[in-house]
Order: sequence, then C-alpha cells, then structure tokens
Amino acid sequence: MSPLRSFVPTPLRRLAAYLLPLPSRLSSPNVSDARHHRIRDGVTLDVYWLALSTDRGPAASLSVFGDEVMRFDCLGPGAGHMHLNLKQSRGLPNGGGARLYFREQLIDDQIERSLFEFENNLTYALKVNTSARRRRLRLSPDEINTAAGFLRDQMQRLWSEHGDPAARISAGAQPVKQTPGKLR
Repeated sequence: MSPLRSFVPTPLRRLAAYLLPLPSRLSSPNVSDARHHRIRDGVTLDVYWLALSTDRGPAASLSVFGDEVMRFDCLGPGAGHMHLNLKQSRGLPNGGGARLYFREQLIDDQIERSLFEFENNLTYALKVNTSARRRRLRLSPDEINTAAGFLRDQMQRLWSEHGDPAARISAGAQPVKQTPGKLR
C-alpha cells in the first residue's frame, strides 16, 4: 500500500472508486496492436498485445458503459489471470488488483480459458456489478457468440504475430499436479 493511501480512510477510497473513472487499459504504454469489436452501443471488446517488464501476451478488455467488466491477461506460466468488475474492486484494501489466476500455464490454453470465462461468466459479472444500468444489461446469445469468436480469433492472431514460437512448446511450464480426490 502506498504511503499516501494509508492516510485516506477506506470509506473515502471506496467512494472515490465509485465516482472516478478508471483510466482505459488502452492508454497504457504497455499496450499495442489493439483490435476493437463493438458488441452494441456502449459495449465493446478490445483485444491487444500487452508487454509488461517480464511478461508478454495477448490480453482483452470488455467495457460496458465506460467501465471494464472483464479483463483477461494471457501472460504465460504463473502470470495468466483475469479480473472481474475492475472499478468496483478498486476501493478494496488490495487496491483493486484482485486477480483470478488461470490454472493453465501455456498461453494457448489461457486463451481458451479466457474464452470459457467470457462465455460462461459474463452474465454473472454483469449481475454482480454495482451499477444498476450494467446489471440490467442483457446480451443475446448471438452477441456473446459473435464476441467470443472475435476474442478467440484476435487473441490467437496476436499470439502468432508477436509470441515466441518456442514459448508455445514449453515456456518453462510444468503441468499443474492433479491430486486424485482433492480440489485445488
């Protein structure tokens, strides 16, 4: 936690998080080669190449009425993850950095996991959003399927254009150990 942050009471941080917009991921200097898909008015899916200091890979952001509802970062072993409702988690003690890490280690597999999460959990992400306008939004199965096809196609294209071919084979990834009878 930053020193300045410790002086601002939690309720004020939460109120600021609710009122102030998050900067768009697309304005980051770490983002390049963005591709956009308009699902409908106010709902867009952006797929782009993300190059952080040590991790690189395809990423995507779903924005609904100006705020990110879902973000997928396919960055390889131990780094691939997703976020849900970024703005509303911003006021939390961890600073809104809540990440749901992918179990999958290879970027190809993380792309497929992103697709699964998009198709199966988009409705949930909308229903738990703090904005009544976003909670009321209903996307048709056709809109979701079309956007999912765009998500898969563009993430795979970015990975094939920018990715290291050797990383597809190993990337130092070790399979996650499965323990019979236990959930991890």
